[in-house]
Parts: sequence; C-alpha cells; structure tokens
Amino acid sequence: MDVCMEIAGETVRLRYTIGSMCAMEDRAGGALEALLDRPFTAARLLLWGGMLEDQPRAALADAGRRIDAHLAAGGTLDEIVEACAEALRRAGFLGGAE
Repeated sequence: MDVCMEIAGETVRLRYTIGSMCAMEDRAGGALEALLDRPFTAARLLLWGGMLEDQPRAALADAGRRIDAHLAAGGTLDEIVEACAEALRRAGFLGGAE
C-alpha cells in the first residue's frame, strides 16, 4: 500500500487513507479534480496528503520544501506526482490497484 521515495537523502513514505483524502479535499476546498489545472499546487497537496500518515503534524509548507529539495537535487515534479499516483493506486483510490 505504501510507496517510499528518496527526497534530499531522506526516505519519505507515502500512504493514503480516508483521513488523508478528506484532509486534502478540505485543503483544496472541494474535489481534488479541480486542481488538475494547477500542477504545482496539486503536487504539493498530494505529497502532503501522502506524508500525513507518518507525519501527522506535517504542513503544506513541509511538502513544498521537500519538492524544492527534490528539484534542486535534479529530480522532477513528475517523479513526485508519479510516486503519489502509485501510492493512491495501491491504496485503492485511483484505478488500477494491484
């Protein structure tokens, strides 16, 4: 169910639950699909939501700093989004769960 990725030398475990999905919708002010035209906001929100299970006090700014560190190290925003999408699939919130 979890996906782990390395960001700035630290392993970040992504896990989505009903609680984290609701937290993301609350922060988004509605359905997450509305963020599809805001890729940076969506990536930060998805990373934050995936971090909540391990780091319940994580703030959106924490997720943003992790993305900044990943990009500074040569990573891409797509890598973050792909890891989040895989974790969402594994949790059963996105089609194609294994």
